[in-house]
Amino acid sequence: MARRKFEIVLAETAGFCMGVRRAVKMTLRAADEPNCPTPIRTCGPLIHNRQVLQVLESRGIVSADEGDSGQGGTSVIRAHGLPRDQQEDLRRRSEALLDATCPHVRRVQEIVADYARRGYVCVVVGDAGHAEVNGVLSYADGAGYVVSGPDEVRNLPSADKVVVVAQTTQDEDVFRRTVEKVRERFGECLAFETICQSTERRQAEVRELARKVDAMIVVGGLDSANTRRLAEISSAAGTPTYHVETDRQLDVDRILQYETVGLTAGASTPNWMIRKVVRRLEDEERRRTDLGPYLARMVVRGLVNANIYAAGAAAALTFACSRLLQRPPPLLGVCMAVTFLFVLSQHFLNQYGRREALYLSDPDRADFFMANERALLLLSVTSAVVALILAFFLGWWAFVLVAVGSAGGLMYRFKLPRALSRKTGFRSLEHLPASKEVFVGLAWGALACIVPALAAGPAPHAWRDGSVAFAVAFLMAFGRTLALDLRDVEADQIVGRETLAGVVGPLAAKRVFFLVIGVLAAVLGLEGYFQGWAGPGWAALLLGAPYALGSFALLGRRGSGPTGELAEAMVDGQFYLVGLAALVLSLAAGKA
Repeated sequence: MARRKFEIVLAETAGFCMGVRRAVKMTLRAADEPNCPTPIRTCGPLIHNRQVLQVLESRGIVSADEGDSGQGGTSVIRAHGLPRDQQEDLRRRSEALLDATCPHVRRVQEIVADYARRGYVCVVVGDAGHAEVNGVLSYADGAGYVVSGPDEVRNLPSADKVVVVAQTTQDEDVFRRTVEKVRERFGECLAFETICQSTERRQAEVRELARKVDAMIVVGGLDSANTRRLAEISSAAGTPTYHVETDRQLDVDRILQYETVGLTAGASTPNWMIRKVVRRLEDEERRRTDLGPYLARMVVRGLVNANIYAAGAAAALTFACSRLLQRPPPLLGVCMAVTFLFVLSQHFLNQYGRREALYLSDPDRADFFMANERALLLLSVTSAVVALILAFFLGWWAFVLVAVGSAGGLMYRFKLPRALSRKTGFRSLEHLPASKEVFVGLAWGALACIVPALAAGPAPHAWRDGSVAFAVAFLMAFGRTLALDLRDVEADQIVGRETLAGVVGPLAAKRVFFLVIGVLAAVLGLEGYFQGWAGPGWAALLLGAPYALGSFALLGRRGSGPTGELAEAMVDGQFYLVGLAALVLSLAAGKA
């Protein structure tokens, strides 16, 4: 009997909307600015998602009650906006005021203010008491009313002329029917479609998706109006609908009874929470139906979460790059061991330094790390020490290089002296834009090329060969880090890592990735030309370019591409591929 197929269909519009992303990014940038007056307070919750608010609190951003934000420091107007009188009060009491009001909400406020001055009564179709609605009504100069739908229009007072606007996350159908009722009752009525396009697309997609699937899951805050509305639209279509905040609230047994499940999320729901829901359902479905593939995935997950897979990838790159040197080091195995142990150590130390934030950027790895924290920290320190000892046997300069790299890795997360951070504008090396990609590229390049070159000793054209090898390793490691950071760009912005993708945006980062791969192919092509198209090194490494492009394309397939540990294993697979190819070609040439 054929096994029943379980499928999750992820909505294209699921996740942060523009206004939420903008508000979070603005607030985190303020937290990273050394000259920003502290404390940083948001007047009410910045967005309606408790998990994101917990991360903001870990960054020193606190949520104060409306009208009670204290004196001094920096006050943040949240994405939903604030009543006008509260904004003026904040401006008087704060050293700095950051307005993170969503531009779509700001437009509604401006429309209401404009027509209130012309003598219009303003009607807001939305949720009474909602933060956005309260802020909009404050611009109506006392002549504003809120209705939740067409049935409440009869309760409005008489007026000569009325202007109707919508809460930006309102149901489009409810707004349309309410406007019809208002026009029937009042002589002069102007209506402005102020539902944001993101909300319209999200709601339209839910309507369409709900008709095609057996059940729907809506992920987002239970107190989020736009998320609740998505759940209501799905339920109205007659589709069984489950509104959950986190993956722990899933009724897994019931959901797995369906064959096709749609999944969407509110505008305040970060991508990592969506991934956690998908991962839990997929893992549980595999465990129950395909035990073999499930166990295989658990093995891969263990290797990736323990950083063994990444460390092995760096060691494979060391072997491949050594084939570019005319004189490979006699202790190549030791060089590979140094690379393996150094990368293993640095990955663990980096995770230890950000172990709280790790839960939100990579929850599976966080669970693994926190469950084995002491043992992994001991392994990290031991790996660092053994790497230094082995580097000493490769020569004094190799030892110095590894020691400097280890010290740099420790300093990466340390806060800079206050005077220096004020002068540079950065709290630590971690907050330098694109620092992660650059430092990883430098570290892997030094380990894969410079250490073997130093261990090999003087040779003809050593500087040229070493430079080419370093450039290749740097570009491959840079591209690898950028590809993974594009997957986690939203989480990195939340936890404060200044990755290239987070600084320039995903679209520009993708262009940089393609440029890096193009430069990599050009460098290897030139190396092949100078070698007379001979030698195993350049040919093996050249395989990395098309592999990187292919894995990048798969990684970017929303809803169907690999996620979590499989994504990282796929990206790092390029290093194992070039290492294996270099070994095969070396054996064929009799140079292994």
